[in-house]
Formats: sequence, structure tokens, C-alpha cells
Amino acid sequence: MSLPEATYARLLALRTGLRHFEAWSARQARAAGLTPTQHQLLLAIRGHGGAEGPTIGQVADYLLLRHHSAVGLVDRAEAAGFVYRTRGRDDHRVVRLHLTEDGATRLEALSQLHLEELERLALDVPSAWAGLDPVYRAHGFAGPLDRTEPDGGAHVDVGIARVYDAPARGTHRVLVDRLWPRGIAKQDAPFEEWRKGVSPSPTLRKWYGHDPERFAEFARRYRAELTHDPAKEELEGLRTQARTTKLVLVTATKDLERSGAAVLRGVLAAP
Repeated sequence: MSLPEATYARLLALRTGLRHFEAWSARQARAAGLTPTQHQLLLAIRGHGGAEGPTIGQVADYLLLRHHSAVGLVDRAEAAGFVYRTRGRDDHRVVRLHLTEDGATRLEALSQLHLEELERLALDVPSAWAGLDPVYRAHGFAGPLDRTEPDGGAHVDVGIARVYDAPARGTHRVLVDRLWPRGIAKQDAPFEEWRKGVSPSPTLRKWYGHDPERFAEFARRYRAELTHDPAKEELEGLRTQARTTKLVLVTATKDLERSGAAVLRGVLAAP
């Protein structure tokens, strides 16, 4: 039985998204004075839990390293002042790993950045592969509609795209910007409807100014606006449409993944 062509596109989108996130993470680690592997080491130690800390063998398992490679990594991190070793309380032959104050401070700052980036990406890892329904997050999607979750609720998939992108066949495109896109005549609009009432308020849009450092706070404020009319009413209309149509939110914003449309997609896709 051959797989649908759209399945390969879904897998490609997933793998590409993961690689972009890994590259972004590596850049942030270097900016914090760590190598990407050192960042993973600090996270493995802190994330292991327990007062005693993980052993080198456990860290090697977390990082998929051979034992001697993990030892070398720990040696370098210890020399840099990021980690330190202690002996096990019950078995002094066992070496446990802990973060220094400097290591913990760097990890906390990096972790906050990663949480904000995950919010920006609106990643929902379980749904990324559940059923591998063919969904194209950036330019609409294809696939079965009105899917039902185990709890009886409808599973909603929503695409986002730039208004200037060519429409995907069979999609229902909705402009979610407050302003009409430049260079597009109303008689040639490449979308089916315009719901400007669901867009961010002029005050919020002006404050954000598409500053990447403000995106996390912009997303939080925008989600709050969506809980009040008229945005709330427009949101419910989109939610109803998304259950039965291949809905694609379109925007003129160049930075698609840091746009109001991206935030709105996350709200609609949330259970």
C-alpha cells in the first residue's frame, strides 16, 4: 500500500522544522558561552531530577554518547566551571554530576529563551505525528476533515500563509489582518473572506512593531484580546469553519511565524 504524496510533505515539514529549531538552539547556546553539546549536558543534569544528580553513564544515555565521549565532555565542562562531580552517598565508587552556580544561571537563561521560541513556533509535538494527517503549516494543508479525537471532540488543523502566496487548491483562505494588503485589488483578492475583527488591536499592533524580542509578550496580550468581543465572536466563527473546511489564515506580514496569524492558529488548534 503506497502512502499519499501529502504524507511525505508532512514528514518533510516536520523534519525541516526540527532542524531549524536545532540550528536556532545551537546559535543561542554559543551566544551564552556554551557549545551546543555543553548545553545538552547541563540540561541532562538539571532535567534528571533528584538531589544526587545523574551518573556519567546516565548522561551518556541522554545524549546518545559513548561512555568515554561523555567523560571527555564532563571533563571540559568541569574545567570551564559549569559542572562539578561528587561521590555517591551509598556507593563511593559512583560519580554524580551537578551544576555550578554559573552553569545553572546559563541554563536557566537559555531555557527561558527556548520556552519563548517554542511558544513562537506553537509546536504541539504529539499532534505533529499523530496519524500523520497531511498538514502544511505554512501554506495551507490537505487531508481528512472533521476528525474526531478519542474524547469525542473535533481535531482542528489550521494553516497559515502570506496573502501573496499562491492559494492551495481546495482551501478556504481568510485574511486576518486589520489593514487591506498593499498591491492587491479588491476584485482580485486571493482569499474568500476578510475577518479584521479577529486581528490584534491597533494599539497592540503598534506596540509590537514586529520586534522579535517582543513576540512572546505580544502573543500573550493577543490571546487575552481574543477572549473579549468582537474578537471572541470572530474567533468562534473561525473555529466553526475550521471543523468543516480546509481553513488557511492569510496575512501580509513577512515574518509569518511571528505574526498574529501564527498566534491565532495556535489558539484555534488548541484543544
